[in-house]
Amino acid sequence: MIVPAGNEKECALILAKGGHEGCGVFPVGKLEEVIAFFRGQHRLTDARKNGIKFEEAVEKAPDFGRIKGQALAKRAAMISAAGGHNLLMIGPPGEGKSMLAKAMPGILPRLRDAEKVLLTRIHSACGKLERDGLAVTRRPMRSIHHTASKNAIIGGGSGVPRPGEITLAHLGVLFLDEIAEFQRATLEALRQPIEDGVVHLTRVQGAMQFPCKFTLVAAMNPCPCGYAGSENCRCSKADVEKYQQRLSGPILDRIDLQVELKPLTVDERFAASEEGVSSRMRAQVERARDRQDQRYEGTQIPFNAAMPGGHIGDYCQFSAAGLETFRGVVASRTLSTRSMDRLAKVARTIADLGESAAVEPPHVQEATTFVIGGVLRDSS
Repeated sequence: MIVPAGNEKECALILAKGGHEGCGVFPVGKLEEVIAFFRGQHRLTDARKNGIKFEEAVEKAPDFGRIKGQALAKRAAMISAAGGHNLLMIGPPGEGKSMLAKAMPGILPRLRDAEKVLLTRIHSACGKLERDGLAVTRRPMRSIHHTASKNAIIGGGSGVPRPGEITLAHLGVLFLDEIAEFQRATLEALRQPIEDGVVHLTRVQGAMQFPCKFTLVAAMNPCPCGYAGSENCRCSKADVEKYQQRLSGPILDRIDLQVELKPLTVDERFAASEEGVSSRMRAQVERARDRQDQRYEGTQIPFNAAMPGGHIGDYCQFSAAGLETFRGVVASRTLSTRSMDRLAKVARTIADLGESAAVEPPHVQEATTFVIGGVLRDSS
């Protein structure tokens, strides 16, 4: 492969993709060098000869051990990572929602070589790699402010469509902070990309399709002032209800997990940080994903959250006691079919984290705490 000098490192990434073994990368500064080479008058030097070192384009995620308290939210984050479940965190300002979202990529499974190549291509095409030698070898995390335009998030623009933030978040985390503050039209535009994992953009000069398989992590305050349920809250009951109703049902239907964050205690605020927690969590997540790879071998299902609704019974094997517990929850909470499927998927992921072949009663009970009820859901 003959490439312009200054691009050899990025082009050398193609060697990480299967089918290109033995391929060389030869940088040239002038077209005359290429002509001379094909005439047999000039030798080109393979850029790999002295080895190629890449710089990481994506910042390393903070360690979960640096996040104080919030054990329940950390558990929800690990379930989200293990099963590909979208996650909504609800809580007052300054209690760790953003930090948890930033730490999420650090516990997702490590990227395969082909995925690193794809992500580097995407970020390069979007002009996010400022110099040769930068590569995307970590899962990206894109944090979106509610003032961002729909085109910036979904993609588009005039002329030829350009990828948006959802494509830059491909195979990583898309974080919507203060999701209740986003324009409803923007959130509604996310529905289909979340469902399909691709976004279709059509403009006058062409139609494009971009990948956007990401884990959605969203955060919001429980009310306009952020302190609902405490003596510090200044909002009326009507204000709280109106604020919480800003999220549409279809968007909530695409979020499997909800968790509430509580104010930290004094002891939690002064607790010592711990290093290496994320690496241990990732190891557990990867073992759970290995079980899912075996379960869905030969299908197009990548993880538990993507399990088709009509096939829940095929892939969620309950023990006798687990099924009885599951049926009891469905009956007592009068769950809709969609909520019942969501509960089964999350319980399956919790069982995978526990390295259990069957879904047992404790798995169903834990799933119930994240799937049913909560600030934004009724019993169904």
